[in-house]
Formats: sequence, C-alpha cells, structure tokens
Amino acid sequence: MRILLVDDDDDIRRSIEACLVDRDHEVRAYVSAREALAVMEFFDPQLVISDIQMPGMDGIQLLGRIRDVNGDVPVILMTSELAVDTAVKALRARAYDYLKKPVDLKALLGCIQRLETG
Repeated sequence: MRILLVDDDDDIRRSIEACLVDRDHEVRAYVSAREALAVMEFFDPQLVISDIQMPGMDGIQLLGRIRDVNGDVPVILMTSELAVDTAVKALRARAYDYLKKPVDLKALLGCIQRLETG
C-alpha cells in the first residue's frame, strides 16, 4: 500500500515509518501538511496518516484539502489530545479513523489491515 505519513514529531514519524516499511508498504513521510499536499498528485497514496496538531496547516485542515483533491483516499488522524470537539470535526470531515498518541502500532496496523481487506 502507498502511504503518505505526516507528523512534525521526528521520533513518532520515524517510528511509524519504520513499522510500515517493515511490512512492505511504500511510505513517503513528511514534516508538514503543505509538503504532503505537494506530493499528493504524483504519489497518489492509498492511505494518509496524519497528526492533527502541527504548525501551519493542522491535520483537520489537511483532511479537508485532501477531500477537495481526492475525496476517496482514507485518512487516519492521530492526536495526543482526545477532545470531543476535535473528534467530531475529524469525523465530519470523513476521517477513516482517529487514534490517540502515542500511537499503538498494533491498532494502526489493524486499521490498515481493515482497509486492505475491504
């Protein structure tokens, strides 16, 4: 699966990227939403995984832009704050899933497996 990963936290981004690459996914990892959007068209991800709290464009805004460009690509959002209003915004923007950070890699892999098996 082609996965676009966006997180401004270097340790978390590298950890998730390594886990996904170990499972034979093609991963492009970026620090910012703007960088990720710049590669969306030519990378054509099958999944986007993004942090919500990022400087500049946050994950909810990124999700909205992704929906404008490619309405069908699933997006998993991650956050260290499980605020109800943020969860509601994510679901209204049609996030595939919403995971608490630090991310349980087994839970993330379970989400990806559900996507792969349809």
